[in-house]
Amino acid sequence: MFNKIETFIEKHGMMLLDGGLATELEERGLVLDTQLWSAHLLLTNPEAIRNVHLAYLEAGADCIISASYQASIDGFLSYGLLRKKPNPC
Repeated sequence: MFNKIETFIEKHGMMLLDGGLATELEERGLVLDTQLWSAHLLLTNPEAIRNVHLAYLEAGADCIISASYQASIDGFLSYGLLRKKPNPC
């Protein structure tokens, strides 16, 4: 099977994607006007992220993107989340 993504990565070394995840989430009535944009849904409504990804795959997408644009330690701390220390066990 011919895989366009693998061929592209072999030729160029990487592929950087930016998709319409936020646009589709807003089309579905979700509000993204927080500091974290769509990344806040990873905390508050992860099913919404899954549903959009599933719709893309069912429509024939070869890949999906993450909701990680603003998902960073600094971003989550500024959102009011606390850094949890790892369990030493």
